[in-house]
Amino acid sequence: MKETGTVVRIEKDDCVIQIEPEGGCSHCSMNSCCQGIGTGRRELTLKYGNMELHSGDVVEIETTTRGFLTAVFLVFIFPLVLSTTAYLIINGQTEKSGLAIGGFFGCLILSEIIIGWIDRLFGRKKIFEPRIVRRLKTESTK
Repeated sequence: MKETGTVVRIEKDDCVIQIEPEGGCSHCSMNSCCQGIGTGRRELTLKYGNMELHSGDVVEIETTTRGFLTAVFLVFIFPLVLSTTAYLIINGQTEKSGLAIGGFFGCLILSEIIIGWIDRLFGRKKIFEPRIVRRLKTESTK
């Protein structure tokens, strides 16, 4: 997944990049209302290595497909699969829907705890971090 952003400031080995929403905003059912309340913009702090960047430069940021899909699976699919499986097993064994619903929500909470634990162990791995691919425009060519 590739996005573009503007370098806001440089801090030692890191740079803060502001990413503006683009593309689908005109087709979104929210009609760009997220931009009006300030949630449309995001800021990332990324390492820029040996690139020569200055405040105002436009850069291209890339997240690997593998990292993106892994994160999507962990955050959205894993809790749903775990909770639904718990519901089906408990309902099949006891035939009590109240207990099965309790098991569903219990496993949903458990899955969030597991995701937090996984994030602490693997969250800073390179696979999940976006990286600056290249500089598109410098501040002087705007």
